[in-house]
Amino acid sequence: MRASCVLLCFLMFLAVSSAYPGKKKQYKPCKELVLYFHDIIYNGRNAANATSAIVAAPEGANLTILAGQFHFGNIVVFDDPITLDNNLHSPPVGRAQGMYIYDTKNTFTSWLGFSFSLNSTEHHGTISFIGADPIMVKTRDISVVGGTGDFFMHRGVATIATDAFEGEVYFRLKVDIKFYDCW
Repeated sequence: MRASCVLLCFLMFLAVSSAYPGKKKQYKPCKELVLYFHDIIYNGRNAANATSAIVAAPEGANLTILAGQFHFGNIVVFDDPITLDNNLHSPPVGRAQGMYIYDTKNTFTSWLGFSFSLNSTEHHGTISFIGADPIMVKTRDISVVGGTGDFFMHRGVATIATDAFEGEVYFRLKVDIKFYDCW
């Protein structure tokens, strides 16, 4: 009886101490990387340099102009250049490939699913991202869910910020990647 009481008290102590930790543990990234990707959406007149296209739109909308009402219902696929700085004309170090879905009717938000495919002298491999993007927030975090090559099984967080925005044709995102699980 006494042993079970001691065990019960010990388990209660563990439950309480883990529920109210004295100090939150700060994790340090095992690898960091800052990249930019440049998205030029096809608008019916820029086929030569467009890097993304609307592939689905609400009923009655077309595929060359983003829908009204916060672009709700548009699905865009992209194959965008990635650079080390914010200059679209800098040599690309890879491609950002994936899609974004405008998924809210009352504000600008999207859901992102994409990969960075890197093939430079410094990095080879892919990094996979997924998550919600509340576009109107200055910086937002999305999950890094894996990778290949130099980023094999890496996980972490990418803080994205809209670095430039030119109407509904061009935007540039700064992507500050912090890996917390590196193999």
